[in-house]
Amino acid sequence: MPTIHPFLAIALILTCGLVDHPACGCTGTALVAKDGSVVVGRTLEFGMPPDSHLIVHPVGTAFTGQTPSGESGIAFSAKYGFAGITVSDDGSLLLDGTNEKGLNAAVFYFPGYAKFAEATPENRNRGLSPMQLSTWILANCANVAEVKQKIDQVAVLGVYLNYMQTIPEVHYKIQDASGACITIEPIDGKLKIYENPLRVITNSPEFPWHITHLRNFLNLTSAYPKSKTIGNEKFSPFGLGGGLVGLPGDFTPPSRFVRMAIFTQNYPHPADAPHAVGSAFHLLNNFDIPRGSNMPPPDTAEKNSDYTSWTSVSDLANLQIHWKTFGDPRHKMVDLSDALANAEEKSKQLFLGPQKPEAGSDSLNVTSKLK
Repeated sequence: MPTIHPFLAIALILTCGLVDHPACGCTGTALVAKDGSVVVGRTLEFGMPPDSHLIVHPVGTAFTGQTPSGESGIAFSAKYGFAGITVSDDGSLLLDGTNEKGLNAAVFYFPGYAKFAEATPENRNRGLSPMQLSTWILANCANVAEVKQKIDQVAVLGVYLNYMQTIPEVHYKIQDASGACITIEPIDGKLKIYENPLRVITNSPEFPWHITHLRNFLNLTSAYPKSKTIGNEKFSPFGLGGGLVGLPGDFTPPSRFVRMAIFTQNYPHPADAPHAVGSAFHLLNNFDIPRGSNMPPPDTAEKNSDYTSWTSVSDLANLQIHWKTFGDPRHKMVDLSDALANAEEKSKQLFLGPQKPEAGSDSLNVTSKLK
């Protein structure tokens, strides 16, 4: 019987496990500045434009959990004001958000591994859809410690999302302004919580696998390579760029996890939050997925290549949400404190910007500024 190289075996397992699922490759990270400020950032990839909006929910906003049967699930109102980026224009379905206490909750695709709780008469009144867990967390928790304490109050159920034509298979990255970070994954019907000291997340497989996989790259270093003499010949590096030779460069979730973990560990600490925001955008630029580079599995309804629809960076110290979209790479920002103060007890929303794959943007004409 022919043998299979271990890395090829892993690739086959991952490919076979995901063949029935559309491609969605998001990458999340965080940076801590020298002054202790924390910023979190992520990319959002779909094969279709998510039509995302930024929505602001003030204290007291009421929500109702969704269940597979269509009956109402858990009813709750916002203890804390928050803002987030939606799937389409449904204000209760948040892909990424931050509340007034500096807690950030983000949703990432987790195909082939997510298994939500079975809906029962007993858990219906605690029920939420997968895309509503982030909303519930931001509305009810001030920090990561509270998320751990309260997470058993809800049951995340497999609710079909019409916009995506599927039950979203997702996991979650939760981080607060102290730098504490956890990953939450729905495994065998239960929400498992993992400490995330790297503050990095991508997609499948399970989070502990990614941590174990990092051991394959302990030899990587950003140091400039030394010259080496072989026989009578001296071999020197071609030039800058010799550090991190061997770093995986493809767009698979394991490779993106390794790259982001190593980039953030080697990145010089920014001075403060504004510098950290700019640095986070520059880091995330390395994870833009170009159109046409990654086609979905042939057996899925999705026929378009993944691409980066938008990128967001949240400043958890100054409560600012920054973003850019595929069709408008200029950074925009909403100040959460000001937005909540002006909300007048009503939720407000703003279209995030052009996200369609054919979208283009006008460059800022600075010809008149020439001197």
